[in-house]
Amino acid sequence: MRAAAALLLAAPVLLAAGEPSPLTMNDIQVVGSHNSFKAAIPQAVMARLRQTEPKLADGLYYHHLSLAEQLDAGVRQFELDIFADPEGGRYADPAGEQWAREAGEQTGFDRVAMLAPGYKVLHIPDVDYMSTCATLAACLGEIDGWSRAHPDHLPIMITLNAADMPSGREGITVPLPLDDAELLDALDAEISAALPGERLITPDEVRGDATTLADGVRTRSWPTLEEARGRVYVLLDVRDAVSDAYRAGHPSLSGRAMFGWYPDGQPEAVIQIVQDPLVDGDRIRRWVAGNTIVRTRTDANTMEARTGDHAKAEAAMASGAQAVSTDYYPGAPDPLGTGFTVTLLGGAMARCSPVRVPAGCPLEP
Repeated sequence: MRAAAALLLAAPVLLAAGEPSPLTMNDIQVVGSHNSFKAAIPQAVMARLRQTEPKLADGLYYHHLSLAEQLDAGVRQFELDIFADPEGGRYADPAGEQWAREAGEQTGFDRVAMLAPGYKVLHIPDVDYMSTCATLAACLGEIDGWSRAHPDHLPIMITLNAADMPSGREGITVPLPLDDAELLDALDAEISAALPGERLITPDEVRGDATTLADGVRTRSWPTLEEARGRVYVLLDVRDAVSDAYRAGHPSLSGRAMFGWYPDGQPEAVIQIVQDPLVDGDRIRRWVAGNTIVRTRTDANTMEARTGDHAKAEAAMASGAQAVSTDYYPGAPDPLGTGFTVTLLGGAMARCSPVRVPAGCPLEP
């Protein structure tokens, strides 16, 4: 009964002339990547990790193509891990780079970029510090350049994740906490500078004249797919204190560059992140049917790749989640040598959400 109700809610609304309403940007499902910036950990660092934290070493044994190469492969959702560095240089001398140099290894670490002020992009300071684009400005610039060269592409979702509290590991650089108005305003400024004007789909655009962002999504829905083509939207994935600081003085994220991840039922809650679709598939389907955008995972910590297990990927696809995130899109580096790959059905990288548009739809160009 619940599934039938969800399908009814997901059915396209008919216009007066009997024609279906245009597809909206939340009607689609795309393959994304997790820790999209991650370059290979230097061999000397990985060897040390295998001696001291073998489980962590196993989980970190993957890396990615450049963002532009991923876009060429059909990836349409990215995750970037960000670290505030307003003075510059906070992450310019990682411990792992010293280990690599002592072993005679040339890593290609971009120290010049890390010395400049601004947000940096890396996974774990001092350990998993290599990135295909060292700064947020560089990452967004690469995405923007590709986007401008392919103006009809499906909308690109970017999740900015911030681990902004001490890790508790000895020798790991302590990040700056992000529950700070100046740092968050600076983050918005970097995003708006890299994606100016209408390049960015913002909360203000989605809310329109509705009272809250959530009301706007429920009553007006998201922009049409045609309105969203060639554009980018950004989600801030942070701890609650940072999410609260981001909306302070900005009700329903008025004037903000990014959407946020807020508990269901709050005025700003229009995008959700779900880590395990095997556990939460029904919840994802309810959210998707009700106009919420959901990003979920198809694999994690190399576990599925090591065993050839596609159960989580299949659950993610069936849930209708708009972004299904993997470390193993077609063409991704395969250090394990297992050949594990995640796509949608039939090898597709994008399709209409099976919950919102069960009959399917054409998405080209």
